[in-house]
Amino acid sequence: MTGTGHGRGIGERAIDAGVLVLAGVDLLQWRAHAPGWHPHQLGVSVVAVLALLLRGRYPLAVLALTLLGMADGDIVLAPIIALFHVGQRYSLRIGVACAAAVTAVGVSACLLPGRAAPDTLRGWVILVVHAAAISAAPTAIGLQYRTRKKLADSYIALRRSRSEELRLVGRLASVEERSALARALHDSVGHAASLIALRAEALGSRTRDSDAAADAAAIHALSRRALEEMRAVTTMLRTQDGDPQVGDLREIPQLLARAGLTDRARIAVEAPDHWPGDVQNAAYRVVQEALTNAARHAPDARIEVTVTSSPVEGSRERLLVEVRNHPTRVAVPSMSGGGNGLAGLAEQVTQVNGEFTYGKTEDGGFHVRAVF
Repeated sequence: MTGTGHGRGIGERAIDAGVLVLAGVDLLQWRAHAPGWHPHQLGVSVVAVLALLLRGRYPLAVLALTLLGMADGDIVLAPIIALFHVGQRYSLRIGVACAAAVTAVGVSACLLPGRAAPDTLRGWVILVVHAAAISAAPTAIGLQYRTRKKLADSYIALRRSRSEELRLVGRLASVEERSALARALHDSVGHAASLIALRAEALGSRTRDSDAAADAAAIHALSRRALEEMRAVTTMLRTQDGDPQVGDLREIPQLLARAGLTDRARIAVEAPDHWPGDVQNAAYRVVQEALTNAARHAPDARIEVTVTSSPVEGSRERLLVEVRNHPTRVAVPSMSGGGNGLAGLAEQVTQVNGEFTYGKTEDGGFHVRAVF
């Protein structure tokens, strides 16, 4: 962004220099054809030419100064340049009024002492038409440039609106799919788990065998726990925009404290509330899921968590979330059905225009990385 701004500054200075050179040549041309200029005429003309440096910021004031130079010193190019910027900045009514003022000054200057004025009606008509055409052309070009810029801005806004609409439609479809999945889990798995819990409780109350009663109690406890975890998952699946989110950036330190990882975490996010809620929620879910997977597959491994923000180009900012665990030193039994959590994380991160990667590290550990 710095290079782009530097290039733009050089381009603007080059344009200013070109404008001054052209207006200066116009001034010297009229000075050569009118050697009898008074010093005040030259001074007014020079001030009018130098005022063109402020044409983009104060076009009306610059036009007024160039009109003085035009009336007193016969300079022509400076008012034409000022008219272009008036048309670029202001409405059609103001542009027409300014063009008419330049035409009037150009025609009236012929009546001053020492100026050559037409001696026939046809000559006056040609002079007026010529002055009006010279004044109207730069004004029309400036107005056309202004209209084109407005159309371009409207087109960009329309494309952004269309992109946002498509993103919202995609999110709505994802929410509907997640809601259907939550209902299916609740109706089928929930029903079966409830029956298992009830049967285990009934078996424990009827049997006289202490070992069987202990097994029944364990099955009942596991079934109840499975039901609670399933309800938590279905609640998360049904979370929609506007509903309470799972967590945000400010809650990540609390999550790490519960896991005992405060001394192995690097949290450096400036203005966390600046990030949208869905991005914060996705970042929290990345840390939560990665810690859960590490505790399940590498219970004794060292875990390192990094959540940082850094500027990129212009006013944009990058949020990095990374969880890395070292290889485990104990045997962990394999578990079926793995990978769904990471796939869900990848989908959630992609929905908020983030990048999600994960995989094994060179030392045999595992890493999860998300960039927003």
